[in-house]
Amino acid sequence: MSQKVCMFVYNNFLHDTRVLKEARSLIVNGYDVTVLAVLDKKSKPFGEREEQQGIKVIRVKIPIHYRIFCLVSEYFLRFKNNPPKSVLRDTAKSYLPNTVVKDEEAKVAIRNEDRKLSANRNVIRVFQQRFLGILTLFHKLFSFVDYYVRSYRVVINQPADIYHANDLNTLPIAWWVARKHGAKLVYDSHELYLEKNMIRPPHRIIKFLLGQMEAFLIRRASAVITVNESIADELSQRYHVKTPTVVMNAPSRTNGIVRSDVNLLREALNIGQDYHLLLYSGFITFNRGIEKMIQSLRYLPDCYLVFMGYGTEKYKKQLLKIILQSGLESRVAFYGPVPSDEVVMYAAGADLGVAPIENSCLSYYYCSPNKVFEYINAGLAVVASDFPELRKVIYKHDIGCTFDPNDPRDIARAVTYVFEDVERWRRMKQNTIAASKCYNWENESEKLLNLYRALS
Repeated sequence: MSQKVCMFVYNNFLHDTRVLKEARSLIVNGYDVTVLAVLDKKSKPFGEREEQQGIKVIRVKIPIHYRIFCLVSEYFLRFKNNPPKSVLRDTAKSYLPNTVVKDEEAKVAIRNEDRKLSANRNVIRVFQQRFLGILTLFHKLFSFVDYYVRSYRVVINQPADIYHANDLNTLPIAWWVARKHGAKLVYDSHELYLEKNMIRPPHRIIKFLLGQMEAFLIRRASAVITVNESIADELSQRYHVKTPTVVMNAPSRTNGIVRSDVNLLREALNIGQDYHLLLYSGFITFNRGIEKMIQSLRYLPDCYLVFMGYGTEKYKKQLLKIILQSGLESRVAFYGPVPSDEVVMYAAGADLGVAPIENSCLSYYYCSPNKVFEYINAGLAVVASDFPELRKVIYKHDIGCTFDPNDPRDIARAVTYVFEDVERWRRMKQNTIAASKCYNWENESEKLLNLYRALS
């Protein structure tokens, strides 16, 4: 009889390639896998229950208070820079801005009132930011609690042999249900959760409490896995536990390195052969070094940059503003996103893969992003931020160069270094064949399966 595995993930399970690959590998090897995910607007068409490639997916609804949170947030953000006039009415003096003021005393009075008006605006903005911060905190707390309660109701009467928590935000419910059923618990830390990239970093008290929770639960897990050696060492030292098993988030190499005769990206975007095609693949968001990458094009006149992935329209508009201000609109394009199984095929049409991650948090500094392994499996040379895990991959196999992600000129230097010597560039591309034999899901899945077999 096959062992039952219940995996928890706090997203809609539409784009989480790591969890999808793990679930697929377990199913192929005889495990019965169910994934508990979140039902949101994007996943609603797929329903609360579906099955994909043998994986049973159960999605729990988002809480009712989420809509209230969105409405209140939208209201405050709308007036973040322009508070309602009624709020400022008592602070403004009735004078005509077009009136010619001759008296020096009157000019000073008006300047003082302007300063008061500006000060009051700042007070309102601070209030809005703090209110939104508190609202966000309680929203997240309620959302997690709601997810735990709904998930508990779903799985409590469907006992599994192994509960697999993806990241710290699902670890409490996975531990609780595993404890109830006397089952095994696997903690899969996709990153350093307490050091992750966030617009508003958590208050130090919240971070302390989360740290205490992670310390308590990680010691009660039957097994811990993570994505690279740096994070494994950090978790081991921080919580005084056995070094976690490393299962890297590498793509499948079922068909070997892609050597596509059809250049999908160039054809889709009508990019001429006179440009070197640079590819950024992945989530288009803040602190990924995208702005500096765009600015580096000013020193790379023979390069064309493509962003292939998904991101919010608001952030893309901010990037478009930088592109237009720099006069680079003819050499930058956005494409996709494309299905996860087709990323490597599309990437193969580029000349160089870029990963300009910023050192905005410890989790990013220790990162080994999936995009780098996709570039390798697409046969691309790689330039990336000079961080420990990225440096290790690039220089161990001689497939590219690293740079300072905060310096557009240094990014340009790394790109130029790769292209200025054609033989060097070809050698780097050739070296990706050996690198792909190291960094692929076929290798990594064996580590996962060995860990699961040890739990049986």
